[in-house]
Amino acid sequence: MAKNPGKEFEEDLKKSAKDQNIFFYRIKDVSPMMLKPDARVSKNDFDSFIYRKPNLFPVELKSTAQKSFSFSEKIIKKHQIQALKEAVEYDGLIAGFIFNFRNYENFTVFVHINDFLDYKYVAQNKITRHNYISKVNKSSISLDICKEIGIEIKNFKKKVRYTYYINQLLDELIEKYRT
Repeated sequence: MAKNPGKEFEEDLKKSAKDQNIFFYRIKDVSPMMLKPDARVSKNDFDSFIYRKPNLFPVELKSTAQKSFSFSEKIIKKHQIQALKEAVEYDGLIAGFIFNFRNYENFTVFVHINDFLDYKYVAQNKITRHNYISKVNKSSISLDICKEIGIEIKNFKKKVRYTYYINQLLDELIEKYRT
């Protein structure tokens, strides 16, 4: 059975971090099928934590074959946005989304939660005065917007799977968001 491409992306990121001596923790999801009927389970705030002294990076990972990620609750959940927003209130935490556009040269980018929220506000409130060069879409964040507001995570394909330059990303994030 073929593996879900999103899960492969997560595995590749985790392996890349480990190979670069970076702590990466994937928070396990609880399958509703494993629970008793009517059992309640809390929703994870993030997908993963990345740590490199002195910073912690709560991240939500998203991968798509499309050219954009919908703001739909099905794709980007309100509780994830809220949790990332709350995380950046703490000194030393840099939080955001890692978006992977696998059919577009595997372009992968970190978008800080504040930059994501600024864009979402402009898009959904149909504000015409903004500084974005790319087209603003009220229902999604596009590859082109991610290129404008995010920090690219360089990567290369070995034979089948990808390796990501996590150390380089963390250097850039710490430099840009140092408090």
